[in-house]
Amino acid sequence: MSIADVHWEDWEQKVTKSEKPVIVEFWHQNCQTCKKIESSVKELPRNLGENVQLLRLNVLESRENRILAIKMGVMGTPTFKIYCNDSEVGELIGEETLENLPKKLQDIVAKCTQ
Repeated sequence: MSIADVHWEDWEQKVTKSEKPVIVEFWHQNCQTCKKIESSVKELPRNLGENVQLLRLNVLESRENRILAIKMGVMGTPTFKIYCNDSEVGELIGEETLENLPKKLQDIVAKCTQ
């Protein structure tokens, strides 16, 4: 499994209608913290398994992506938002280590089954 890109035009299909919990990283290429944690983010598919869908939305890629990020309450990057059944169940903002990131995301995703 890998991390796929999501854009404003496919948000509904990939996030809203997903049958799995979805983790979306809101990021952009000029974000120094995003660059710093990139190796940790690339390891997430291996650490989280097949029961979670991992997506990335580049907030600077288009005006529509920026509008979507604002609509989703993203105030800075990186921000990870976790969705279950089209509802946000949690978020992580800022820098996390490889050791902490998967565990914190798993703890939030676990809310989907409660």
